[in-house]
Amino acid sequence: MKMNSWYILTGIIIMIILAAVVVISIPVTPVQNAGTGAGYGQGPGYGQAQSPDPGAGTGPGSYYPTLLPAPGSASLSDIEIAGILFMREEEQMAHDLYIRWEGMTRMPVFSNIAEAETMHMYEVQLLIDRYGLQGERIGNASAGYTSPVIQSLYDSFSVQGDSSLTSALESGLAVEERDIADLDLAMGNTTRPDILQVYANLRQGSENHRRGFLRALGR
Repeated sequence: MKMNSWYILTGIIIMIILAAVVVISIPVTPVQNAGTGAGYGQGPGYGQAQSPDPGAGTGPGSYYPTLLPAPGSASLSDIEIAGILFMREEEQMAHDLYIRWEGMTRMPVFSNIAEAETMHMYEVQLLIDRYGLQGERIGNASAGYTSPVIQSLYDSFSVQGDSSLTSALESGLAVEERDIADLDLAMGNTTRPDILQVYANLRQGSENHRRGFLRALGR
């Protein structure tokens, strides 16, 4: 009787050991973090997703240029430096105007595009940092703009856009069309791949913004 009990106890111990071995051998699949970022169409995230309708979105372009081509070894020309600084202030001006009109009209189109302009400003800032232009002052609506041209544009557009909602949308459209023209000019004054990549992305974003204003105007 005692022998049978010993066999039973031994069997139970063996079964427990085998069960433990089976559990340990089961592979554990780690839970992956789904992330919380949002790609840029109209959202504020810094991802690389396109909006569902890239032709009609209000985002800054098709991608966020985290990785730019390597800079050239030669120094920037004066016209390249002037172009970068001008585009940085022009994007600042657009952002400031849209924040101004969003506060007056509460129209989502202005807040959405103002967020995209913040990304545009950051993209040009990448070039400023890369080429050591941080010492150049960048103005804004509160402190005044460094470029007399940008200051004149801001003064003119703000007066036009403040008169009515329609005028604000029309002025926003004019801002984007001016931005596209200035980008075309700046792109014609450089052959550097990294600068051209940033400008091309800004231009695509401005085309999206232009279509957004046209849609808001019912055109």
